[in-house]
Amino acid sequence: MSDLLKVESRSGQGKRNNVRLRRAGRLPAVLYGHGEAPVSLSLSADQVQASLRHGAKVVDLEGAATGKALLQDVQWDVFCHEVLHIDLLRVHAGEKVKVEVPIELRGESLGAREGGVIEQMIHAIEIEVPLDVVPEKLHLSIKNLGVGGHLTAKDIIDLPAGATILSDEDEMIVHCVLPSAEVEVEAGEEGEAEPEVISKGKAEEEEEGEEKE
Repeated sequence: MSDLLKVESRSGQGKRNNVRLRRAGRLPAVLYGHGEAPVSLSLSADQVQASLRHGAKVVDLEGAATGKALLQDVQWDVFCHEVLHIDLLRVHAGEKVKVEVPIELRGESLGAREGGVIEQMIHAIEIEVPLDVVPEKLHLSIKNLGVGGHLTAKDIIDLPAGATILSDEDEMIVHCVLPSAEVEVEAGEEGEAEPEVISKGKAEEEEEGEEKE
């Protein structure tokens, strides 16, 4: 079920108007797509924040515009605390949309129980997916991930039917490695060797000189 956002028409443009709008608890937005003219709208800041908190991608519009829309681009302030502006893309039931979806890890890994450390390098991937099954999150099971092992997008356990991964499927998302201190110790042990004699002592050189005489 999509979130419902009540929208109003917005006539004022420019930075000052947008500041006044946000002070009133609303956010500026633009609705575009499907060959229709862009429409300037305003939305309730509280409704938008609530939708973003639980990962909504598609919303239902009510008021000055109706139908379904994709949260195409959300602009934040420099501290990523407040939303400044939203671009909405018109979408119709049955079509596919391109979205970036967060990746969440599930389970306790075998490698972690053996002393390894789980490192997640990629936290979201782009997929193309039917509008009615857009996921809020995708998941990787790390239960069987051992030290030295890794998982890629191909290992996602709940990719919706009809969805296509647009990101690199072979790029490493998460792996299990030894703690850095242990790695350094092992490297040191492998590199240990007896010190090489670079120069002889003065006494040894004098003894060799006496023998030659």
